[in-house]
Amino acid sequence: MKNDYLTINGDCLSINNTSPDTEKELAILFLDIRNFTGLMESQPGHSVIQVVRRLFTAFNQIIKNFQGKVVEIAGDNLYAVFGLQTNIREAANNAYHAARMMFETVNLFNRAHGGPFEGGPLEIGVGLHTGKVFVGEFGLDKPAALSVMGLPVNIAARLQAKTKELNNDMLISEDAYRLLEPEDTSFGYKTVGLQGISQSQQVRLAGKPYNNQHSLSASQQHIDYLLAISG
Repeated sequence: MKNDYLTINGDCLSINNTSPDTEKELAILFLDIRNFTGLMESQPGHSVIQVVRRLFTAFNQIIKNFQGKVVEIAGDNLYAVFGLQTNIREAANNAYHAARMMFETVNLFNRAHGGPFEGGPLEIGVGLHTGKVFVGEFGLDKPAALSVMGLPVNIAARLQAKTKELNNDMLISEDAYRLLEPEDTSFGYKTVGLQGISQSQQVRLAGKPYNNQHSLSASQQHIDYLLAISG
């Protein structure tokens, strides 16, 4: 293992690089659990976190089943890539079908509950893009882990954030959409600007509107039920 060192304010920081970055075309997926802050404010934090962790455990298995890899989970966000072992067309289709299955997993949670939460059902937002990125391993004072960096990662993240503004829970870039087999002609088409990205992006509105009438606020009874059905 090669260790590089960076000095910040006189302190020496170890950076673990176990392999050089290589350029590869991947499908990149960002997912966010909606209304997470409202749920955390209204319910015991440990109960909410247990629900989210079990959802993410299910999401991780789905991603693995479609030959993807979770790069990072932070709070209510998940970031995954597809195509580390496949070509880009297969990667895009795997990412798309994994996203659909994750939506269905959330729907199963909501249907098993028997109705909407007190303030609305659990919802997720997804952004999907494809492009050439740099893949390697990187770590700060810890074992190096998968690192994927490049403009396409930023675009995928911004697409996920844009789902709120466009009120559509899944946005697919035109680049990724053209790789889908078969292309779904029912998807809406839009040219949008993304924060921090100079060039406008063509996207497909591949999801459905959010349940905007309510903010998520479940009772403790509802949370307990979710914990029970999620195993």
